[in-house]
Amino acid sequence: MPNPKLFIILNALSFQLVWWAGVLAGNQLLLLSIVLVVSHFLLSQSQRLDFKLMCLCAVIGMSVDTLLTWAGVFVFAETPYWLALLWLVFALSLRYSLVFFQRLAVSLQALFGGVFGCLSYIAGAEFNAVVLPYGQWVSVIILAVIWSVLFPVLLMISRGEYTRGLTQESQQ
Repeated sequence: MPNPKLFIILNALSFQLVWWAGVLAGNQLLLLSIVLVVSHFLLSQSQRLDFKLMCLCAVIGMSVDTLLTWAGVFVFAETPYWLALLWLVFALSLRYSLVFFQRLAVSLQALFGGVFGCLSYIAGAEFNAVVLPYGQWVSVIILAVIWSVLFPVLLMISRGEYTRGLTQESQQ
């Protein structure tokens, strides 16, 4: 097992690699993303908890993105399987490379979520990974509002009562 600091660095690098692979190559580099998700579990010291949190947080994120696609906020040239894998890796990052956000006040979590969550999609649009039919500014407002709620909620899930219940369950 790698030391905890190295694991956090690997987690952050995995998130960046999966984001760039998806945004630049779409579904063409799915295998790389899958290998990085599997590698996380091979190296993790809390595989069961990570898996449960990954599933819950990723399902929430994928559901939000699906609703935004159905509402016409996003248009993809093909089914973005890469985006589902990005959600898996993002969910795994909440307890590791993004854990420092948990120490912030919820208002700051909302601010950072609104800004950086939104910027991630805007950057994706600049690289033609997604089309934003409502235009950049309307999309920015929609995404900033959603991510200002979504990010703190995902952080809460990754650390809160749900996490304690999972930890106790996996110790039994």
